[in-house]
Amino acid sequence: MNKLDFPINLYCRKAPLKVKTIDLCRKKTDFRKVYIVEEESRKIVIKHSSNAFTDEQAVKGWFRLIQAYNSLGIYCPSAVKNLNGDIVFTYEEDGRKFCVYAEEFAIYKTAEETGRKKIKNKDGSDIYTPDLFRSLGRVAAARLDVVDHHSVFCLLEPHTDDDETDEGTECAETFTKILKEKFPEFSERADKLLTLFYKRKEELREVYHDLPTSCFQSDLHDGNVLLDSEKRFVGLIDFNLCGKEPVVNYVVREALWSAKDLKCLWGRKGRVKWFYDMKLDEIRIENFKRIIGYVCENYEFNEKEKQVFPILFRYMNSYWWHQISEIKRIKHNKKKIEKILDWLEFQMNRDDIRLP
Repeated sequence: MNKLDFPINLYCRKAPLKVKTIDLCRKKTDFRKVYIVEEESRKIVIKHSSNAFTDEQAVKGWFRLIQAYNSLGIYCPSAVKNLNGDIVFTYEEDGRKFCVYAEEFAIYKTAEETGRKKIKNKDGSDIYTPDLFRSLGRVAAARLDVVDHHSVFCLLEPHTDDDETDEGTECAETFTKILKEKFPEFSERADKLLTLFYKRKEELREVYHDLPTSCFQSDLHDGNVLLDSEKRFVGLIDFNLCGKEPVVNYVVREALWSAKDLKCLWGRKGRVKWFYDMKLDEIRIENFKRIIGYVCENYEFNEKEKQVFPILFRYMNSYWWHQISEIKRIKHNKKKIEKILDWLEFQMNRDDIRLP
């Protein structure tokens, strides 16, 4: 690659020592390429994107949030200006808008690079989980207001113009459709549960929009979590799904996602066990409460959040991608289907959990 190749030429005056290209394109409407560029005096990450959630204002917002995270003691690689002194370069081609922007190469390894065996406790949980969620408490308490758009975690409305609905509703409708196609004898019950889900959604809508908010990175996984040499959490990368969300929505979603990582909750080949065993499900819930406790070391939920939590939990802790994957796997075991439906009905009606 010579020094004039685009988009490297926006940041380098001469040919770099090394360039690694990573193609993250997912479909025709989601173009994403990353270039890791190494020069004599620096190493940077150039990102070249065209999709429904990337534009000039969004990119500038991402870097404002990165600055805010750094000010809270959460390390995140900062923006690198191009040779024209701009944070982001935009252009149009074949009717599409493209953005090019760059950031410093992280000085720490990701959890993924560290290796899964090295970052796991004996019970299967991630060793960095407590400190990660303590950091979320700091972000929540800061009441950040540096981006205007919702994150990928948004509830009750689509994330982008390409989405038809929010992710929870998409999961509920997809699950119902697949179940009715595969096992029509469960159609009536499936419809009743979907109706209950819609009811819970409207109950949440009535109380949701007055909750305290902050701005969050919104894409926590091993590839984006940074650890030091002692495997301690130090920071994050990749803010392209970030946004402003009610605190209770964001931390509950993340805590629920992390709570399922215990070994005892999974069978062979990634098969879910807690749908079929109430004791296992309660282990998951106790782990969820423990994780929320880490958040509370730096954040205190107010009375409004505590009042809304049971309503939000009934909505959020029901349909998700795990149920869809599980129902696709089941071929003839109707007892398993009944247990999944029992589980969904229980979660949408439970009223036994409260925030600290």
